[in-house]
Amino acid sequence: MDESMRHDIALFRYGLIAPLVNGQVEPKAYLNEVGGRVHSIPHQGDKPIATKTILDWCARYKKGGFDALKPKRRSDRGRSRRLSPDDEDHILALRKEHPTMPVTVFYEQLTKQGDIPTTLSYFTIYRLLKKHNLVGKEILPMPERKRFAYDQINELWQGDLSHGPTIRVHGKAQKTFLIA
Repeated sequence: MDESMRHDIALFRYGLIAPLVNGQVEPKAYLNEVGGRVHSIPHQGDKPIATKTILDWCARYKKGGFDALKPKRRSDRGRSRRLSPDDEDHILALRKEHPTMPVTVFYEQLTKQGDIPTTLSYFTIYRLLKKHNLVGKEILPMPERKRFAYDQINELWQGDLSHGPTIRVHGKAQKTFLIA
């Protein structure tokens, strides 16, 4: 969630609590009217908002101002909740041993060998490998080699055979071949 989305949500929340905070309405009547009703929340869709939530937003606004109304960032952002750091290190070490193996095959191998629990999803492993640039063709660049190209002369000889016309030899038909 980027900063503009957080700002939009905080602005929506302030719009709901502004009459309460400024003392423009009688709190009980306003909360009965607004609480429980479905509201269109920016970037989140239509959701009902409980009276207790509105009161919580009021308290947060009075304590911390407008910034307190912004949704909090995740404390575990950028880290896996399913894998411990030791598990991550183990998986990365295994991947470095088999860098050219497709990720799907690598995941299946990890589950079959019991290195990871079967409840761990493929995408968790994929995200970990992607984060450490261990996915895709950029892992080990293979030297470009053209077909039938070798380092030394005369390492490869190539021939071609083609059927030619049928000719008669001593009255019998004979096949001919063109070899180049």
